[in-house]
Amino acid sequence: MRSRPLSIQNPEIERFISLVPDGDIEEILNKQRTKTINLLSSVKEDLASKAYASGKWTLKEVIGHMTDSERVMSYRMLAIARNESEPLPPMDQNQYVSAANFNKLAWEQLLTGLDTVRSNTLSLISTFDDTEWVRTGNVMNSPVSIGTIAYGIAGHELHHRKVISEKYL
Repeated sequence: MRSRPLSIQNPEIERFISLVPDGDIEEILNKQRTKTINLLSSVKEDLASKAYASGKWTLKEVIGHMTDSERVMSYRMLAIARNESEPLPPMDQNQYVSAANFNKLAWEQLLTGLDTVRSNTLSLISTFDDTEWVRTGNVMNSPVSIGTIAYGIAGHELHHRKVISEKYL
């Protein structure tokens, strides 16, 4: 079982990790995958294309953001596992969303992308041994372990699933 990170020096990541229940992170991520896809699979295209308020992202943009964020966080885990010594850059979520044109994509395509990215994340995590799990790299000017990032992925999804349930559905 992969342990919860003991020391988190980045408040943004800590905010997400605090949402994650105790348990095996790979099991948590796999269950989230099913729960999130099930929650969203009945959403119709017209609802997915709407924002809950002016200036907020559409549901399509939220799902695109979740997918892009997990891609970036998985890359960070890979870079740290491969002993990347350079600081890893931040991700400007608003820039990514505005450049992606998620609203032009079909809802089903976005859900498939989210599911595929999670599958790839789980595959990557399964390759890390205990030494790599606690290995740290520099992300957003903070030392961050692979385990911290994995828990951050889970917490990020929990955060957005709550927002989706409360504001969009």
